[in-house]
Amino acid sequence: MTGPFPLDDARAFDARVAGAKAAGLARAAAAHLPVLPAHVVPIEVLAPALATGASAIGRSPASARLAVAACRIDPVALEAIRAVCAPYPRGAIVRSSSPLERDPRWSGAFATYHEVDVGDLETALLGCAASVFSRDVVGRCEQLGVPVSELRMGAVIQPWLPLDGGGTATVADGAVSIHGVAGDPAALVAGAVRGERAFVRSGRAVEGDPGLGGLGPDVALRVAALTDRVSKELGARTIEWGLASGTLWLLQVRDSAAASSGARLPAPSRQPTEIERRIAIVAQRFPGPMGEATLLPLSPALERLPRPVPIAVSDPASTLRQILALAAVLRSAVWTADPADAELRWSVFARDLLAGASDPPGPGASTAIDVSETDRLAGLMEGLGRSMTEAGSLTHPDLVWRASPADLEEALRRQGYRPSVPRGPDRWEPLIAAVVCADGAVAEGVGASPGVGAGRAHPLVSGAGRPAPRSVLVAPRPVPQIAPLLWGCAGLVTSEGSEGAHLFDVARSLGVPAVTSLQGEPGAFAPGSLVAVDGDRGAIAVLEPSTAASIHGVRPAQAGA
Repeated sequence: MTGPFPLDDARAFDARVAGAKAAGLARAAAAHLPVLPAHVVPIEVLAPALATGASAIGRSPASARLAVAACRIDPVALEAIRAVCAPYPRGAIVRSSSPLERDPRWSGAFATYHEVDVGDLETALLGCAASVFSRDVVGRCEQLGVPVSELRMGAVIQPWLPLDGGGTATVADGAVSIHGVAGDPAALVAGAVRGERAFVRSGRAVEGDPGLGGLGPDVALRVAALTDRVSKELGARTIEWGLASGTLWLLQVRDSAAASSGARLPAPSRQPTEIERRIAIVAQRFPGPMGEATLLPLSPALERLPRPVPIAVSDPASTLRQILALAAVLRSAVWTADPADAELRWSVFARDLLAGASDPPGPGASTAIDVSETDRLAGLMEGLGRSMTEAGSLTHPDLVWRASPADLEEALRRQGYRPSVPRGPDRWEPLIAAVVCADGAVAEGVGASPGVGAGRAHPLVSGAGRPAPRSVLVAPRPVPQIAPLLWGCAGLVTSEGSEGAHLFDVARSLGVPAVTSLQGEPGAFAPGSLVAVDGDRGAIAVLEPSTAASIHGVRPAQAGA
């Protein structure tokens, strides 16, 4: 079996052989950038351990990790690895290197081990392999549709140095944004500490803390110059850097390619009208194509928000037909027209409203709706969502609102079929964000991922469960384990942490707006609060349930009903 090889070996440049982290460092070393000496443990060395873990993953991720830990690395390869590391005076740093790491959606997913003695090298390498089967990585695989069994892992081994400081830096629009911390930067990229921030423009002007927490008056300029070199010579926008005894080292190169699965929303540009406020609250609670087909066209005439108490469903297909028939009757009553004309009138009204028309023609003096009927409509939808989730047709009950009627019919007709549900914002989310920003309490923070999004707050506390689609995740720190929850979310808010944390790489690649260093505790958000996240300005707005309910004519005491 092939043993380790140095970064200047041709094989190190091939991510399929060495992993993306090793390939990036090999390119950097070839460009004479300041890279620590390194050897690559190729993917084939850890392949048998990964195969063992993949065979055990069916029992649980923990079983797979234990199976990997019980493996042994080929003795010839292991002896060669130990020989390479024997001269290291302070031990080695062993870093996972996967081909997947070119994609920022995998940022922070795999393990790194510091100060590894020669006798512990096998354990550290197997730990890198075992990290493929962590719940975080398995969750990301599920979101991306990647079988865990197809993941591959190599490693980079370098002499361990006690760093005086380090962090991340990114070049964009002619400026370099730098995050740094005194001591080991691992805590910064893991989201545990905030560190300091500096901007360098045109290679000279420094804004923020040029010494990055006492590391030295010229550190920001040196890091900016290194980042510019990496950008020009390798085409990569982001680096991780470290400072040891005055020497600046390039620790990692991140390619600039980023997948984006979410559209960015424009920032609110004006104060919403009263009818926009009412519709936004209904659109947030009852979103998507089924919201548009049922309760949203009724919003101008609703005396209060419907109360979606789930109604037990015995025949889902019949229930869906019942829902659509009842919605058509109520829509005709609100828009005082036959079903086809009522649907057209609502469609034109919604189009003009979203286009910014100041006074689109509404339903006029409509017949009052029996609130028990709208409650029943919402309850049938909730019951249908639960029924389809229990049957495996949906992964979350709230997705029933975001599927189209035709897709739900197909799922109920064809076993194993799952409705196609968009992960990104629907057409009403900019209006929802505008209402929350206009009427909610504003809290300042630091923008960590651009764009604007809005949704119900989902504080990540014990027992919180899986967030509903288009929720805003609220967490104390941006730890990488949160990453699998970001898919399909409207935003991310953390009270602590640095914009340089790996989790925000994932958020940016997914188009999820994020704000960090928020003033105030995340646990203060009341259940059901609406949150708008403005990652461009670095601010959020919070609309509590009682305020949202009062917009729609419900007394605060009824807000949680």
